Amino acid sequence: MASEKPTGGDQQENQHMKRWTKAALVAVATLAGTLPALAQDEPITWRMSSYAGETWGLWKNIVMPFTKRVNELSEGRLVIEPYPVDVLAPATKNYEAVLDGTADAAMITPLYAVNADPANSFYAGHPGGMGPETMLYWLYEGGGQDLLTQFKRDTLGLHSLVGGVVGTELWHSHKPIEGVADLKGLKFRAAGSWASILSEEFEAAPVFVTGSEVYQMLDRGGVDIAEWSGPADNQIAGLENAAEYIIAPGLHFPAGINEFIVTAEKWDALPDDLKEIVTAAAKLAVFESYLQSGMADLVAMKELRSGNNKLQELPAEVTEAITAAGRKWAAAKAEEQTAGGNAWMKKIGDSYFAYQDLYADGASYKHLDRK
Repeated sequence: MASEKPTGGDQQENQHMKRWTKAALVAVATLAGTLPALAQDEPITWRMSSYAGETWGLWKNIVMPFTKRVNELSEGRLVIEPYPVDVLAPATKNYEAVLDGTADAAMITPLYAVNADPANSFYAGHPGGMGPETMLYWLYEGGGQDLLTQFKRDTLGLHSLVGGVVGTELWHSHKPIEGVADLKGLKFRAAGSWASILSEEFEAAPVFVTGSEVYQMLDRGGVDIAEWSGPADNQIAGLENAAEYIIAPGLHFPAGINEFIVTAEKWDALPDDLKEIVTAAAKLAVFESYLQSGMADLVAMKELRSGNNKLQELPAEVTEAITAAGRKWAAAKAEEQTAGGNAWMKKIGDSYFAYQDLYADGASYKHLDRK
């Protein structure tokens, strides 16, 4: 991705962020220092798998800030060694890698776990769901993080922390989308709940491939339309060169998280002060990654708008249909899961939609900078 020369204002902002981050690190370290550090002969080392490649923005803006903060704040007592996709595990097998000990930990998207348990959808860009700001509020002020931790401990024996928040995605398409009817019959690269909704509600044909295969599939016409990530990562992948149309907003994935997972057994064995450090470092990394990835997406969109693609706003008819379909799918899955003895889909869904409605009803006073 091409970069722009920073302006004087940008440099001032960068200096401000550096000062803020340094102050935040001092505050976190001070907080962690209120707990007694236990004697430790050797550093604890965790090998952390990821679904991201080293050239991806997700690696730069989520994986690395988290590991850096943990390693710094623990002063070397806990060392997290990050590995890119396919070194310890393929993109879709990170949960299994942590559970069977191939990896000690992972930074991953819950998107690839939706088929195993649909409650993951609320953290994996639920169609028609929360945008990134709303999600941040819900995670840290509305109980979303606590529900995630309880959910993963109860169902998988994992301890989970939010490690990054990712924003709204784009569609790259060989055809324009003028209305709901245009989705019918389309071969659409999709994953998670969106794949099910495409098939069940819009009579489209979802096709799943991992991120490294999306460009080739779209370029060769194996799919008519593809979603993968936000503007910056899509630009890194070159998707604007594979299809003529760029369509936004990608309401199939308004916002989602990356989660840091480790077995509950490993987490519970950590000294209490290291638990505090990892938890605080994760929250700080979420904030840093949100700003960094958001800035990268803004720059990428500016460049995409000046390119040769045709940019299209997704029509209101389609966004409204996706929102309704997302809630319909969630309600059906909650009923199905509850009948089978798993209450997490309903429990998390009730919290998620209640908070989305609270934000929608109460945020009308906010100013949004749009032309």
